[in-house]
Amino acid sequence: MMHSSVQERRLDSKPEIDILLATWNGARFLEQQLDSLSRQSFQNFRLLVRDDASGDSTMQVLERFRASESHRVVIRRNSSRQGACRTFSLLATECDAPYFAFCDQDDIWRPDKLQVQLAEAKRIEAEHGSHTPVLIFSDMELVGADDQILTRSLWKMKHMNPHRATFGAMMVQNLVNGCTVLGNRSLLLQGLPIPDEAFMHDFWLGLVAAAFGVLVPIDETTVGYRQHEHNTMGAGNQIELLDAVRRLFGDPAFTQGLAKSRRQARKFAEVYVDRLSQQQMDILRTWSNSNDLPPVLRHWALYKSGLRRTRFLNNLGFLARV
Repeated sequence: MMHSSVQERRLDSKPEIDILLATWNGARFLEQQLDSLSRQSFQNFRLLVRDDASGDSTMQVLERFRASESHRVVIRRNSSRQGACRTFSLLATECDAPYFAFCDQDDIWRPDKLQVQLAEAKRIEAEHGSHTPVLIFSDMELVGADDQILTRSLWKMKHMNPHRATFGAMMVQNLVNGCTVLGNRSLLLQGLPIPDEAFMHDFWLGLVAAAFGVLVPIDETTVGYRQHEHNTMGAGNQIELLDAVRRLFGDPAFTQGLAKSRRQARKFAEVYVDRLSQQQMDILRTWSNSNDLPPVLRHWALYKSGLRRTRFLNNLGFLARV
């Protein structure tokens, strides 16, 4: 009888958080992630799922979960493959809750993830107003295919300091991992639609929060970030010194990433031209055009504009390759 009354309250109340889960051929680890959502200490959420035309048993796993949680699970399916960024963007347009959280198919959430992040979001809104875009994000553990801990802190492994996430720093290094994000409705209202030119959905919304709102890192690991051979965007592993040196002299993925980041910057300037400050426009213009400058002038322009990474050695390596 008690269980029934709890169920009725869930059905009658509007969800405070929409969890946005994108899936694609994720049957291997998906059930563990869904279990971690069921174990959240904060339970007033709706789960919006969009499958990106999976060819494995992902849909069967989702349907089994919906059968047990039918009051709060909505499943959509792309008719053809759209990719992670587009799929998450479509999910974001369906969100109508006061808060949202991005969710990857193969991670494991700490039981109090939503509770901790929601409390922080409400604290920031109480200080700045609910009209202010708010993005809360956290550190992550790296977890292997067999659930073994690979590293306790992605931020330490990557030599990142997210507390220095200025607009300029965010432009050249995405410090926000989407699977750790909790944001408010104002962030979506100002960040949508996410354009095709966006590097990734989390990168775009991180820039929106840095430019017009509040970007808040939490010094806790709220997610076990799964590392396996089919990650869309894995965290990578620590590399040996010789590998690092070799990458200084040629890394196609890094070069492609720079081009995508500059394209994103040009689009950001176009979309928000009427809202950006002169300083922000200068940052966007400098980054967009930096490839046209000789190396010494380029490095000076980036440094002067605050287009630098958040730790000295990390930034030194970035300047050596940019």
